[in-house]
Amino acid sequence: MRLHSALLILALVGLTSGCVLGPGTGIRDRFDYSAAVADYALLERMRRVQPAIEADLREIRQLLGLDPGAREFRVGYGSVASDKEIAILTRSALEILVDLSSFITVPEEHIAERRVSPTAAAEEGPAGPVRPLIQIKSSRDRPADAFVAVSYRDFWFWIDDRDVSSKRMFSFIMFVFALVEPGSKDAPPVLTIPTG
Repeated sequence: MRLHSALLILALVGLTSGCVLGPGTGIRDRFDYSAAVADYALLERMRRVQPAIEADLREIRQLLGLDPGAREFRVGYGSVASDKEIAILTRSALEILVDLSSFITVPEEHIAERRVSPTAAAEEGPAGPVRPLIQIKSSRDRPADAFVAVSYRDFWFWIDDRDVSSKRMFSFIMFVFALVEPGSKDAPPVLTIPTG
């Protein structure tokens, strides 16, 4: 569990770097326009379904328990849906972090002391081992070329600055954390200045 704390410390280092995206309305307007264009294009493709694909669509609708006559379906979060809705049950942010943390290269000493489970074995694909989504390395020596690094129990944990895919995944996780950050709802302190 302490190793998971190290991953959270890595996350905090990333959060303290900060980021500015620009005026909120410009981003929102671009997103709304892009979403509208994508929705329109998808609806147009659904209207012009080729007869050869129609049988496949009927089978998919039957397997998912969807209304066979409907042309639009709402996608929602959950495990129960109506005949005009597709429910998707996703992992929580904690479950995603636990899964990603299983591939941290953990020190042998920590495994021997039963502080942590061994690093998960790489999954096998048709072309051999599948690279983890993020690679976090560890050693006793401070890394020379780290994108982000944290010292924990006399070891350094880091993401190599030359590992573009791990840097992207780490940045994506930081972005998700920023989206779910509730912010402070505490009232600011009140300062009373006596006037003579």
